[in-house]
Amino acid sequence: MAATTTTPATKWGDRRQRRIDILDAARAQIAERGYRSLNMRDLAAAAGVSPATLYSYFATKEQLFATLYAEAIRAHTEAHRPVAEAGHGLVELLALVIEGHIELYRTYGRYFTLWSALRHDADAQPGGFPRELVDELRAATREHNRLLMAGIRAAAARDGRHVADERMVPSFLWSVLTGLSDHVTSERRALDGYPAEQLVRFAAERLALAITDPGEAPA
Repeated sequence: MAATTTTPATKWGDRRQRRIDILDAARAQIAERGYRSLNMRDLAAAAGVSPATLYSYFATKEQLFATLYAEAIRAHTEAHRPVAEAGHGLVELLALVIEGHIELYRTYGRYFTLWSALRHDADAQPGGFPRELVDELRAATREHNRLLMAGIRAAAARDGRHVADERMVPSFLWSVLTGLSDHVTSERRALDGYPAEQLVRFAAERLALAITDPGEAPA
């Protein structure tokens, strides 16, 4: 009979690994039951720490979720980097952007309002969130938008077009992609009589026309 292996318990005093254990347990609970079912006492047990220890790392489950959300945006950005740099035409690029956004939304999307509140709060401790966490969320979002717009700009140029208004495009895309993602991941999807891939392609084609104009960008 093969011997079973177990993950060694985290050593006392190893705060870095404790934090990883907590985030891993939270990520697993959210994936299994959703954010609203995240319970700090259950999470402490799953991470192998006391509730008091858990709260010494994350004061609230909102703070914990925001930490995971910043991590997800970073991972989403890194996954998008080779896509943005692959030389796709604009429609192909936008279809991949939509698909990636749908997957991010599937886990975190219904709680995007958390980030909206943080982003516009200029206090030193917005909503009770540590300043470094707010800064991380902002930095992650800025980097994602920068990479996204660079990819769109290059793809549009390859198609003989230019971005119509770079100031407006990120917000416009965010709104459209969030609406599409909510539709595809909700019960409303059952009302459509066609594959989701067909809607993604249609949206990519329409968006390519909506955010660009023919020809080179004005000097």
